[in-house]
Amino acid sequence: MEYTIENSELTLTASTFGGELHSLTTREGLPLLWDGRAEIWPRRAPVCFPWVGAIEDGWYEDRGFQYREADRRHGFVRDMEHLLVERTPERLSFRLEWPGSLAMWPWAFWFETVHTLEGSSAVTTCTVENRAGRSMPVQFGFHPALRCPFLPGTAVEEYQVRFESGRVVALDSHIFDDDSIRYTDVGAWARLEHKGTGKYLEVETAGYPNVLLWSKPGIPGFVCIEPWQGYPGLGHDLMGRPGAQLMEHGERKNWRQAVTVNL
Repeated sequence: MEYTIENSELTLTASTFGGELHSLTTREGLPLLWDGRAEIWPRRAPVCFPWVGAIEDGWYEDRGFQYREADRRHGFVRDMEHLLVERTPERLSFRLEWPGSLAMWPWAFWFETVHTLEGSSAVTTCTVENRAGRSMPVQFGFHPALRCPFLPGTAVEEYQVRFESGRVVALDSHIFDDDSIRYTDVGAWARLEHKGTGKYLEVETAGYPNVLLWSKPGIPGFVCIEPWQGYPGLGHDLMGRPGAQLMEHGERKNWRQAVTVNL
């Protein structure tokens, strides 16, 4: 099921599948997110949890037991049906209650995703509570796919990604031929920017040590700006993965993303 909220500037739609942000448009109807065409890439703005990227060989070890069903990228929260628990004119809240599974992830937790509209920004906040009787290792990342090009009649080569740190990455059709590009120390934001007009879509990156840029080769309509708390690593020890955090029983953590529109 999909649900929609709006304010004077933006219209936002999110889905119970993954609690995922599905579309973001201006009030005039200009789309700002990728449309999820299945033949290219079927997602729009998934959340990566409880791990980011891939786990080596698709399995990890915990307390001497090998969990062999960890062969999916970016965890499994994005692939689960979530329950809508709150809906107001400017707020949608979804929740997933994971009971723990000896096949894939033995730790019980609940995961809440809240989407709000704040002026020209779409804000997503994810909160996790460890419901297991022991500590739980986690990684987290956002994965929003911004429409590129987002201005009608423009081409990919007219765009760049500008970081608050001052780094600028020019886009062209071959930049993602070898998959994603990782950056560190980028500052509080990253902007997908049209060079000619200075108009941009901004992703908040404050507090995230890794920010990835990714698209399919040729940039077939989108560029992902991905703030990640962790990063894939070698081996089968979850706490050995870069940026992994240990959540104690009953502990809560939350992560925030804001997509701000300046058109």
